[in-house]
Amino acid sequence: MAGTDGDGPKKQQPAIIKLAVQWENKQPVLYDFDQKQPLAAIVRAMCQRWGIPNADQYAFKHLDTNTYITEKNRQNLANGAILKITLSPAIEAKDTFERLVEAPASDPQLMRGLALMCKDVSFAVEFAACGGLKTLTSRIEEQSDVLVESSLLGVALTALQELLDNSGYWGELSTQLVGKVCSYAVSSYPDPVVISKSLDVLESVVSSSNNASLISVVHKNVTVEDISKHLKQPGDVDRKVNALGVLNALMSRADIAERRELYKDACNFRLRDALFSTVISQKPAVQVEMAQQLHQFQALQLSLIAHRMQTRFDPDNKVHMVNLQALPQTVFPDEYTTLVRRPTIGGSGPGLAGANIWKKLGFVNANPAHDFHEVPPGVLALDCMVFFARSHQDDCNKFLLDNMARRETHQCPFARSGIVLTKLLCDILHVGEVASEVATNYLPIFYSTENFFEEFFSICIQLLNKTWREMGASAVDFEKVIAVVRKQITEVLKLSPRSMADLKRSLWEMTYSRIISIIEEEKEKVEDVTTRAKPVVELRDRIKPQIVELVKKQRLMHLTEGGLFHTFTTKGRQQRSNWCCRLSPNHRVLHWNAPDDNCTHVMSLEELPKKVAVSEIRELLVGKDKVPSAVRAQQYQFALRMAESDMTLDFVAEDEKQFHVWVDGLHVLLNQAMEHAAEDIEMLLNMDMKLRLLDVENAPIPDQPPKIPPDPPGLDFYYKDR
Repeated sequence: MAGTDGDGPKKQQPAIIKLAVQWENKQPVLYDFDQKQPLAAIVRAMCQRWGIPNADQYAFKHLDTNTYITEKNRQNLANGAILKITLSPAIEAKDTFERLVEAPASDPQLMRGLALMCKDVSFAVEFAACGGLKTLTSRIEEQSDVLVESSLLGVALTALQELLDNSGYWGELSTQLVGKVCSYAVSSYPDPVVISKSLDVLESVVSSSNNASLISVVHKNVTVEDISKHLKQPGDVDRKVNALGVLNALMSRADIAERRELYKDACNFRLRDALFSTVISQKPAVQVEMAQQLHQFQALQLSLIAHRMQTRFDPDNKVHMVNLQALPQTVFPDEYTTLVRRPTIGGSGPGLAGANIWKKLGFVNANPAHDFHEVPPGVLALDCMVFFARSHQDDCNKFLLDNMARRETHQCPFARSGIVLTKLLCDILHVGEVASEVATNYLPIFYSTENFFEEFFSICIQLLNKTWREMGASAVDFEKVIAVVRKQITEVLKLSPRSMADLKRSLWEMTYSRIISIIEEEKEKVEDVTTRAKPVVELRDRIKPQIVELVKKQRLMHLTEGGLFHTFTTKGRQQRSNWCCRLSPNHRVLHWNAPDDNCTHVMSLEELPKKVAVSEIRELLVGKDKVPSAVRAQQYQFALRMAESDMTLDFVAEDEKQFHVWVDGLHVLLNQAMEHAAEDIEMLLNMDMKLRLLDVENAPIPDQPPKIPPDPPGLDFYYKDR
């Protein structure tokens, strides 16, 4: 999808474009194309360079795309482009029009050239303005036999379609011409290009023209049956794209009643089955143009339930009342027959006898009609629940019985769940929203299932109950369960299931624990992207020295608190006694006792008779090849060598943690880098960064700082203190 707020600023185009300019068949010359200079001035300068008179009759064309360069599209030029000097669109259109009037309809070179030139917007506008559209339409309408004999009818329709799309001159079309094109579209003409281009023209007429008469001609002459025949034909993807495009255009321009009739015809001719079997299920993958049409068809079909979604329950509406009473009548037929004698709900009288039924069905209000006042989902939720109860009665009974077996506070309310779920599905499927012309996302399952929305609801309501049970939820967790169900549905729809069986299997595999894992993975990805942003990296570099200092203080604090270390004999055998070492609070002196003394706890500084100044320590020895032989065989050994003698103070830590803390702390005392603090530094740094970035969570972080605006006018003032 394009056009999100997080796309960032567009790349600024250079002011000077280095390109080449060609005149006729001569060697191109290099030219610095100044984007700030008027285009007419550049054309004039190049004409003077080549000695071409009447420069105002010429223009630039892109050599590769064969399109005119205008003030609107000149910004798309890139370095290395080749332009050619050619006649201006007005002159070219006039010459082409005169040749079209004089030449016979069977001239293949002229007609094919016209079809190519009409792809350019500038030429198409000029050609239509000078009467070219009228001439072309009359030729198609009056000389179609000649075009058919010369195999140019498809080329002429291609030129007409390009001309209409690029010029916008819809007012010059006649109902006779549109009727003629309709006859081509529904015929079994042997040339597939004629049928395909006829459908393409009709789609443009319906979608772009404001002439109701032209649209009416298409609606009367091209039926859903005709479109279904094209869709059921094997191969010829272009014909299928254009045929579906005509139907989408007709449905989008029709009112709700006409759209329902078109949908009814589409169901009668099994249009969705045809699309699924001949398009979606075929290889290779669906092309972009067809995917766009499938998206529009799906959106237009779903729009038919939008009015139900926006309709509140009306107690005076007999249809609404019958549907509401059908729910308990289907689920609890015996109890309904006994207790409910007439469709009166709430209040007093016989309707009050059925209050227990509505409670068991999970309605919030004593009067169940009030539950359907919110729009969306309106009475669409009631339609879905009744469909589920009638079409999937066993699953519905299982849902209700499963909840009756739980404590009341842990029951999943059927009616409340159905209403919220319907609203959720409408949001996920974008029901009622205008179909995008460029979107390509569609659901294959939509085309393989009749009553798609209701069947989709029937599976998802069972999923909601399953997830409720997995989470061990209660009434207060209702919103949490709905959030998890939303995530489950959206994740499974990304897999593009092709049938309701595939959908149900995938949803059942998307368990609550799996959703938690997905959320954690997404969170890690977002954090990873955020941490790589340039401003975040710079902030991290500024904070890191503070974190390192904090870890250094923590290591020194452990040394001042002291520790017990193992004692070994000269043969490397561990003795039962321990000895104690402790750093003074001013970090200048190490205190310890004799290794022969048996220490059971960390002693105070006054109790430690031996001491050495930190300044007298020559080096810290770490590793089996450096420490004295007496402790070399031990796992967590290190030693201090004194400056005045070769005497060493040998340490054997109790565990890895004490070893890392004391080695790092002694390194800090000796103004050396810590060797085992990287993990702690990273943990504290990440925690600090997360706290600092809480205010910008889910907000895009630009790589470059925003530009400082220029000083406002009149800023050069000063205040004079009198």
